[in-house]
Amino acid sequence: MKPTLAFLVTLLLAPAAPLHAAEPARPNVLFVVFDDLNNRIGCYGDPVAKSPNLDRLAARGTVFTRAYCQQPICGPSRASFMSGRRPDSLGITSMTKYLYDLHPDAVTIPQWFMQHGYTSMSIGKVLGGYGNPEHFKKLSVPDRRTGGKTKDEFALPKGAALPPNLAKDPLCENRDVPDEACFDTVSANLAITELRALAKKPEPFFLALGLFKPHTPYKVPKRYWDLYRREDIPAIEPAARPRNAPDIAFHANHEILGEPSARRLLDEEARREIRHGYYAAMSFADAQFGRVLDALDELKLADNTIVVIIGDNGFHLGEHDVWGKMTLFGWDARVPLIISAPGIGKGGAKTSAISELIDIFPTLTDLSGLPSPPQLDGTSLVPVLKDASTTVKTAALTQHPRPALYWGGGPQSLPQVMGYAFWTDRWSYHEWRDFKTGHIVGQELYDQQTDPLETVNQAGTVDAAAVIPALSEQLDALVK
Repeated sequence: MKPTLAFLVTLLLAPAAPLHAAEPARPNVLFVVFDDLNNRIGCYGDPVAKSPNLDRLAARGTVFTRAYCQQPICGPSRASFMSGRRPDSLGITSMTKYLYDLHPDAVTIPQWFMQHGYTSMSIGKVLGGYGNPEHFKKLSVPDRRTGGKTKDEFALPKGAALPPNLAKDPLCENRDVPDEACFDTVSANLAITELRALAKKPEPFFLALGLFKPHTPYKVPKRYWDLYRREDIPAIEPAARPRNAPDIAFHANHEILGEPSARRLLDEEARREIRHGYYAAMSFADAQFGRVLDALDELKLADNTIVVIIGDNGFHLGEHDVWGKMTLFGWDARVPLIISAPGIGKGGAKTSAISELIDIFPTLTDLSGLPSPPQLDGTSLVPVLKDASTTVKTAALTQHPRPALYWGGGPQSLPQVMGYAFWTDRWSYHEWRDFKTGHIVGQELYDQQTDPLETVNQAGTVDAAAVIPALSEQLDALVK
């Protein structure tokens, strides 16, 4: 059949189809790192925590209840998750070397996104360790670590009197000052300013924000202390060391108790005040994050912005008779990880799927439609975001050396023993290895199903003998 004249006229007058369909807008990324934030927040089930903004993000996204850091101290942890590689893979397991010292050509998450058309920037403490001046080698604008002395001191207008300190412990300050007197508020203010500028640009952005709290010292405005009644804060549980745990599993708690030469003892009042201070510092950090989240909503950016929050490592507040971090126990190894990816999965989901901080890099490239760089040690968590009942890995690995903390070069830059914690759905298996010989000098085994607080080390029992060989073999497969 020949086409009619009317059909030919219609065809000629129809608008031409585009040669290429318009590509969907690439998502922005807001990546927020909290220092020493453990799971004492509302969306993780803490009964007293005041964390409305972290909880608000959790309602939009997915909460990973079994996320693990790769090393429970800031410098090695951040080098690991920002490069997507394990500490042993990088050769960075202490505070003696930083990422670019050993890997001058390393590419971090924001750098990778910049190389693929994003405006990338970093504000506050994101890469490196406490006091380390290291910046990202190259971003769209220079890396900015705000604060200076205000990390440890309140900054008031010139001539303003400092209100009295209502706290007693030397790690704590409870003063009636405005949020603007604090270093994290400066960082949040700068992030908000940048968001306003980024919202006007056509290209997508990657904004990394590092908040210093709830890291010690617990110096935050009085109104955050007032959120809590000290008598409501839960008692330390478990307060004692695990039964049969080897001495190498512990350390001198110098971060809270001071150096061994001047070690102090905490009485009950000090213990309560320090725990109160941690909660207050967490709530202060939550408030600064909330202001940034508000700006994202106000600027109509939330519908096309992936938001990720993490703690760089966990933190003990007396559990297992430990004050601080740098152990292999769950309070140090397990960290908050919340991912909100618009259009992916169901808001308010919780997943017990095992995840690691090294999984963030491939997850973000996957969500953004970017290729992943070679040599990443992590796995994309996008399948879990789509279905919280899915799993993408069967185990996680956390490590930390002994001595627990050391500085300097030469022989002092190498550990004597390296500890590894291998986490499965059921077991937490810890293996302490002589750093030179590899010989095992200590073992721990905790049943996460029947003993989630890790109160009894089962290593050395008949039952453990049937379990440990397979766990040790699997651990070997992850250790490089």
